[in-house]
Amino acid sequence: MKQREDRLKDIVNQVFKLDIMEKNRRNEVVEARMVYSQILRDSEFMTLSNIAKSIDKNHATIIHYIKNFNYIIKPDERLWGLYLLCARIYNETDHIANTLELEECRNLIFSLENKIKKLSLEIGRLNLEHETYKKRAETYPELYKLIDERVRPKNVKEATRKLNTYLNGI
Repeated sequence: MKQREDRLKDIVNQVFKLDIMEKNRRNEVVEARMVYSQILRDSEFMTLSNIAKSIDKNHATIIHYIKNFNYIIKPDERLWGLYLLCARIYNETDHIANTLELEECRNLIFSLENKIKKLSLEIGRLNLEHETYKKRAETYPELYKLIDERVRPKNVKEATRKLNTYLNGI
């Protein structure tokens, strides 16, 4: 549980650009602690005492944070947005970015860049192929229209054989 608390502290500290363990009563710090407490209460169902211990506060302080959350954080668009951001980041525990080391990230980035290059080449090839078919369809529009209208999918082989026989005779 300590690891999750520390991870949430890091998230809240980064999002709010401050340290919630700082010993002061500035509004920004108190609001960040409120967000931290609410997320732990909602996500981990921690007791008030455990939440309080994790930030060196009294359980009564956490009660105050939880009670006033709806009156201080929710009405303020900026604070509500920061809360939602912290909660989203915290709850994305399965995201690969939360588990990789720096070298693994570099390798993953290199691998993804190679895949992007391959896909770009494939898109280029497919676009070229599409242009070729498009030109053919523009050259023989009546023929394509006739085949599309009159040849059923189950009769494609037979139609191909007959068309080939006819064209060989020309």
